[in-house]
Amino acid sequence: MILRELLNLENAINLDYRILSCLIVLLTLSVLFIVLGIRRFLRGKILSAGIQSLSGVSLLLVGLLILSITTNLYSYDRLTYEQEIAKLTFSQLGEQKFRIEVTYINHGKTDAFMLNGDEWQIDARVIKWHGWAQLLGLNAQYRLERISGRYSDIEEEQIKPRTVYTMNSGNEVDYWKLINNYKKWLPWIDAQYGSATYLPMIDKTTYAVSLTQSGLIARTEQE
Repeated sequence: MILRELLNLENAINLDYRILSCLIVLLTLSVLFIVLGIRRFLRGKILSAGIQSLSGVSLLLVGLLILSITTNLYSYDRLTYEQEIAKLTFSQLGEQKFRIEVTYINHGKTDAFMLNGDEWQIDARVIKWHGWAQLLGLNAQYRLERISGRYSDIEEEQIKPRTVYTMNSGNEVDYWKLINNYKKWLPWIDAQYGSATYLPMIDKTTYAVSLTQSGLIARTEQE
């Protein structure tokens, strides 16, 4: 179940086929030269064996250098990747009272909540991978935890009724707990952290919430 969650369709290997082809050719030639070098060495042809083995090792090092450069360049692209995860639509019911519909992009379902206050806030847990794991297509993973209403004025926040709701079913895999228990066995994980975003609640306004490699962001959509 965990592998199915992590290695979904969006997590396919995204390396350019030309780079992959080049790496495969270099690896094949390096292995071929090294094998031929060993065979010549066993036949007593020391000089030609050394030349072929050196050629094989050189090709292998070139391939590793290309892979290293590609990994670093591609990781910069992955760090700017954005995945839209939810849409929030607001309807004002009264003073500092709003109805919000949350559409989950990945699950295709919608929930409705009643929020008090001037602003909305969504909290999530985020798991970020190291650059080489992003190269294999592993985007930042998340789980939406809660949605709540906020008051712009601190005094109102302290005395007025607050509203907060859970956003997960409780049946999902708890990556957070697994990572905390087995982090030393998971070297490909860069960090796990909490992330939140909040904006004003405005009647007949829709927000798009996205996940980046650095956390949650939200933007207003024009209807």
